[in-house]
Amino acid sequence: MPLSRRLLAAAGLFAPLAARAAQTQGPAPPPANPIAGVLLPAGADGLLGDECFRGIEMAAADINQAGGIAGRNLALLPRGAFGQSDAGQVAKSLIDGHAAFLLGSGASSLSYPGSAAAELAQIPYIELNATADGITTRGFKFLLRTCHTSSMIAGVAVTAIMAQQGAPKKLALLFNTGATSGAIAAAALAALAAARMPPLLTIGYPEDAADLHEPVARMSRAGADVLLHAGGPDDVLLLFQAMQNTGWRASAIYGCDEGYLLRETAYALGAAFDGVFAIGAPLYPPRAAYLADAYMARYGMPPRGAASLTAYVGAKLVFDTLNLQGGDVTKLLDGLRRTDLAAGTLANGFGVAFDKDGQNTRSFAVLQKWRGQVLTAV
Repeated sequence: MPLSRRLLAAAGLFAPLAARAAQTQGPAPPPANPIAGVLLPAGADGLLGDECFRGIEMAAADINQAGGIAGRNLALLPRGAFGQSDAGQVAKSLIDGHAAFLLGSGASSLSYPGSAAAELAQIPYIELNATADGITTRGFKFLLRTCHTSSMIAGVAVTAIMAQQGAPKKLALLFNTGATSGAIAAAALAALAAARMPPLLTIGYPEDAADLHEPVARMSRAGADVLLHAGGPDDVLLLFQAMQNTGWRASAIYGCDEGYLLRETAYALGAAFDGVFAIGAPLYPPRAAYLADAYMARYGMPPRGAASLTAYVGAKLVFDTLNLQGGDVTKLLDGLRRTDLAAGTLANGFGVAFDKDGQNTRSFAVLQKWRGQVLTAV
């Protein structure tokens, strides 16, 4: 059956956060309990936003069950943004709604303006899921990121490709030019140049592309045998539809970005997804089985992707640190910067050590592989 945006919607990959985006934007009275504002993608990237929010929601439930922040229940104020153009205004509405700090966001295109709004207001912005390198290179004082980066993803991908046995690779790099996938592609090109392994083809396409047949035809004509693809959920389905229709497929596919880490993508593609490599945050490794069980109990389904676990560990770190500071948000960032946890401490295997730019240097990306709709670490 042809795979399209409509099939993607039918598969449940478009779970919009429109309801959250449409919440009242006016000022609210001062809160009795601490409020964490949550900036999330809505619309086409709504599933990723909702999966991020589920991780944050689980972390908030954990801290509240343990007594809250300095004895007061933590409240979450989630709002969705439909793109970069309105993310700054949505972040401002969270601040106007008395959010003491902001969490984001699952999308680099939102993280840039969202964190800029928080910087202007001088309140903490902690990025939990967006990976573009440039987010933490702007000299912001109120910004930290707990998750991995696009350079980490690209480094794992290039190392894995170089480790392949056999004839020299004819590598094609295909990428969505959006903020997240574009950053991964830029990092991959830098890593490939350092490894003296230039790609045979480098093909970018716009965020709103509805068809990838032309890039697939170019890769087929060039004889590419290894494909490195950075793209979102819709992009992955468009790629596999084009490969199916043209009768060409790379012998090895390395997928970066969240589109390759969603179970719904594997469900939609079935056996065609077997053998595909996915590079990103760990998707509920055995050490996080208790969280997968808690997710199942809370939402009535298995986790849909790695984004919820990545958001959970980052949000839990933030909430626990704020609690240690007695609920004083002015001490939150300093408390986080002083945190020193070895790799393997957090539920997904991350540790904690922030550098001068606010990046957690003990986060990482891993190489994983799909087989029978199950993603396992390689």
